[in-house]
Amino acid sequence: MKTDLDHFVVHIDNDEALLDDLKTRLATCGVPFEPTWGKGTKGFKAANIWIGSQYFEIVRLLRPDGGGWVPKWVERHQAGKRGLYCLFLETDELDTVVERLHAAGIEAGEPERITFRGFLGLFKKTMPWRVLYLPTIPGTDLEIGFIEYDPGAREKLAPYLVPNAAENGITGVTNATLNLPLTETAKTYLKQLFPAATATTDELTIPLTTGQLRIKNGKTVQVDFYTEKADSYQEPSTSVTLENVTLHI
Repeated sequence: MKTDLDHFVVHIDNDEALLDDLKTRLATCGVPFEPTWGKGTKGFKAANIWIGSQYFEIVRLLRPDGGGWVPKWVERHQAGKRGLYCLFLETDELDTVVERLHAAGIEAGEPERITFRGFLGLFKKTMPWRVLYLPTIPGTDLEIGFIEYDPGAREKLAPYLVPNAAENGITGVTNATLNLPLTETAKTYLKQLFPAATATTDELTIPLTTGQLRIKNGKTVQVDFYTEKADSYQEPSTSVTLENVTLHI
């Protein structure tokens, strides 16, 4: 079964200056970002920071109701929460994942297809993937979700993954470390979510098809993502932080 990092939902304030600053800081590291691009409605705007096939989905709410955005995330945003909401993992066997989670007693619900209405609501666009939303990790506001792309969707979407840091030799995001309060309840939940995880007192290590996901004990939720780079990339290592997320390049 394939399991890899896919995308990361980050909520921020609806502040143009914040986006401009983020664009400038990313550009100095070789990561292009166009905050006016991406999907949205009158109620929300989501702009992507593409790094190979992985991306950060930077979300702003334009209206209190979120205009079609995920309802539970709209509620969380209106409660003042910012930063990483959900880390999505790609799988090629989503139904198998659902069966396993249900068997473990996790309230996983069922996979959903995302749809958006455009052009005054006259047309509906259905995205070529299914997502699985899960409860937050106990003791935190952070979720881990799963996504499965329709056959051939990855290839069809490839021309639209722009602008992309891969053009500058930053080819993907394959490793991540989550720092969070790793209580026994949280650890039990995560072991149910990831049966292949290895555990110590203060850490879980989850092997991915490419890379790994580490979950370490910490006082608050802080998340580090690590990029892969081509041999042609010769710039010194650096990092960019937004809310509780740090991208290491």
